[in-house]
Amino acid sequence: MMTASEKNQISVMIVNDSPYMVSLLSDLLSSENHIKIVETARDGLEALRKLRHLSPDIILLDMEMPNMDGLSFIENVNLLPEKDLRIIVVSNYSPSNAKLILDSLELGAVDFISIPPDDPHVVEKLKGALLSKIEVASHSNRDALIPKAISKLKPSKNANTISEGVASTVVVIGASTGAPRIINNILKDIPSDIPAGFLIVQHMNKEFISTFAQRLDTISKLHVKEAVEGDKIMEGTVLLAPGDMHMMVLPSRQIKLDHGPKRFGVRPAVNVTMVSASEVFGASTIGVLLSGMGQDGAFGMKMVKKRCGLTLAQNESSSVVFGMAKAANDLHAVDKMVDADDLAHEIIKVVKQSV
Repeated sequence: MMTASEKNQISVMIVNDSPYMVSLLSDLLSSENHIKIVETARDGLEALRKLRHLSPDIILLDMEMPNMDGLSFIENVNLLPEKDLRIIVVSNYSPSNAKLILDSLELGAVDFISIPPDDPHVVEKLKGALLSKIEVASHSNRDALIPKAISKLKPSKNANTISEGVASTVVVIGASTGAPRIINNILKDIPSDIPAGFLIVQHMNKEFISTFAQRLDTISKLHVKEAVEGDKIMEGTVLLAPGDMHMMVLPSRQIKLDHGPKRFGVRPAVNVTMVSASEVFGASTIGVLLSGMGQDGAFGMKMVKKRCGLTLAQNESSSVVFGMAKAANDLHAVDKMVDADDLAHEIIKVVKQSV
């Protein structure tokens, strides 16, 4: 019979073809009383066989493995709705891996941990990231993780139809855990002639932002790019905050990047972008908060409303982690809670109202 403490333990399975990584991850987590390593597997195929008799809470998954890689494994797990498990990708960083990791988020992984090469403090950082992300993942909404349909990435923009004027309306989107796939779906459905510029602050490792921007640019009718100092906020253009830099809006409607102190423990911070955008665009600011842990963006949404802008937030049932949007709603800073599938339509509607 299990004790009460054992019932409350988070069960973890490690899927990795590197004996060193399996040993390292096991050692880092073995001292945590609330976490229990229940199984390991060398590849996705072995993991699927073991899942016939196991239902771990969390799987720590490598991307590149023999027999069955990480992406194929996630696709197979999505066909097992009876398994109430969450996947965190743990993989060495490389430019080729960046795309695979973003693919994994689109397929339904909760989050990822990128292991940088040649970092003398990697073990210490890895343990902190593991504990934090396992805790968040264990409380995440699995129903919101499994994609209803996976659309193939394909160029869909017509360069001749993209607006080229400085924006008079701005949409600021704040996002964290569970949001990359939602951002993908929103931008896929926004028309190229929408009379607004877009600013996105996604909490993500700086090494991945450029790849994420390129990926979004491929599927969107808008022009998507990683923001650089001095960028103007243009209609039909989406600017992504670079990793580890706050993105602020100047009165000239240009972007200023700043390596200032973290806000609510994060940099870039949604609050910084939303507050500065609302100061410049006033009632023509639209604030949007998506899935994510913590409170970043709640104060920014409050300031958008104070300056007569409109605010939307992803609802709880479609959020992987209902944290940032909940914090904003608790501050009475949300005009409307919206299901993930309806966000693009709702953004288009409120942009039309604001012009």
